[in-house]
Amino acid sequence: MPGSLYPADIPVPSDLERHYLEPGLPELFENMDEGLFNLRFLGLKKSQEEKRLEAAKLLAALRAEIIEKKLIKPRGVYRFFPVNSAGDAINFYPPGGGKPVVFSFPRQAAGERLCLADFAAPEAGGKRDYAALLAVTCGEGVLALSRREREAGNYVRSYMIEALALTLAEAAADVVHYRIRREWGIAEEKPAVPLLRSKYRGKRYSFGYPVAPDLANQGGLFELLRPAPDAGIKLTDGFMMDPEASVSAIVFHNPNAVYFGI
Repeated sequence: MPGSLYPADIPVPSDLERHYLEPGLPELFENMDEGLFNLRFLGLKKSQEEKRLEAAKLLAALRAEIIEKKLIKPRGVYRFFPVNSAGDAINFYPPGGGKPVVFSFPRQAAGERLCLADFAAPEAGGKRDYAALLAVTCGEGVLALSRREREAGNYVRSYMIEALALTLAEAAADVVHYRIRREWGIAEEKPAVPLLRSKYRGKRYSFGYPVAPDLANQGGLFELLRPAPDAGIKLTDGFMMDPEASVSAIVFHNPNAVYFGI
C-alpha cells in the first residue's frame, strides 16, 4: 500500500448509531445537477438555448407540483463504522462486535497502483479508523406514477418524472454525504450550492464502478446498513437496488482520497 496516502489524524464521528432521514424535496432540488440532467436525460447542450429555456420552464412546473403533492418521497440511512484495511480489502466491524464484513477491491496494475483500501488505516498499524456507509432513494412509487402518466398520454411528463427521480437520488447522496462530513467534524464552513461543486475532504464510492466493480459487495453493505425496513431499499438477486432511483456508497474522510481508474 502507498504509505503516504494515510493521514496522521483520524477524525472520530459523533456517534456509531444508525441514522434514518427523509431529506426535504426543496433541498434536493436545490442541490440537483440541472446541467447534467439537461445533458444526460434531455440531450440538451449549452448551445441549444431555446430548447434549454423550454425545458427549464417544464422542469420548474414539475418541480413545484412534485414538492406540493410530494410525488417523490426521499428517504435514506447512514452509519459510521470502525474499519481497518488489510491488503486490498477493508474490514467493517459491525456494532456489538462479531465477524467483520470484508469488502475487497482491485488495485491499479500500473501508475500509482491505487486501491480503495489505501484510504483506510491499515490493521497492521494498530490504529482503528472509521468509514461511513449510506443508502438513499427517491424511487418509491415513481414507476407506478410514470406508468399512469404514460397511459394518460403524457409521455414527456412520464419520462421526466423517472429522470428526476434518478437525478434527485444523486442529490440526496450529496446531501447525506454533507451531513456525514459535518458529523465527522470535517465539513466545509460554506458549502457550495449545489453541494456537488463543493471542495471537501474525503470522497464517496459506489459499487459497480471500476474501482469497486463487484456488485455482490452490496450484500455486505445491506447487511450492515439494513436500508429495507424504513428506507424501503431492497436488493435484487443480481445485487441491484430496488427502486432503481437509489444510491449507496462507502464514504472515506481521508484527504488524500481521489477518484481514479483501474
